[in-house]
Amino acid sequence: MTLQVDRHKVWTYEDSLCLPADGQRYEILDGVLYVSPSPGSLHQILSRRLQFFFYQFELEGRGYIFNAPMDLLMPGCTPVQPDLIYLRRDQRGQIKEKYLEGVPYLLAEILSPSTRSLDRVKKLNRFAQNGVPFYLLVDPEASTLEVLSLREGRYSIESLGVEDAWELEGRVLDLATLFAPLKED
Repeated sequence: MTLQVDRHKVWTYEDSLCLPADGQRYEILDGVLYVSPSPGSLHQILSRRLQFFFYQFELEGRGYIFNAPMDLLMPGCTPVQPDLIYLRRDQRGQIKEKYLEGVPYLLAEILSPSTRSLDRVKKLNRFAQNGVPFYLLVDPEASTLEVLSLREGRYSIESLGVEDAWELEGRVLDLATLFAPLKED
C-alpha cells in the first residue's frame, strides 16, 4: 500500500535527497511524500518489455528511454519516478546528471495494488496539467494498456487488450507479446 508520510510537512526535492536508499520508491506530488515498495517480478517483466520497445527509438537516434528509479522534476512533481520516461531527441536538454527536468514526451506506469489510485488520479492529473503528451497505464491484472493522449489540456483514453496493437511514430507494440507469459524450459 502506498503510504503518505508526515502529512503536515511540505516536502521538497532537497528533502528527497536525504531519504534512505532502502529499496522503497519515494515520490513527491504537490509537496506530499508517497512511499511504495519495490515492484514485483511481473511488473519488472512488463517494464523491460516496454523499455525494449522504446529502446528501438533510441537506437535509431530518435529519443531516450529511462526507467525507474529516475527522478523527474516538473511543476508539482519534485521528484516523481514514473516506471518509464521517454524523451524525444529534441528534449535532450532535459537530461541532467542526476535527474530529468521538464515535461517529457511520454510517461508510463505499470499499475500495482499499492500505486493504482496514485497513478490513475494524482499523477494523471498532474501530468495533464504539465502538458505531458502521452501517458501509458499498463494493467498487469487485466492485461490492458490504456493510452492517454493529451488534447486541449485533457487526456483522451484508448483502452487496448491482448488482441490489439499500439502504434507510435511508425513502431508497433503487439500487446499479445507485451503480456505473454514467461516461457517454460
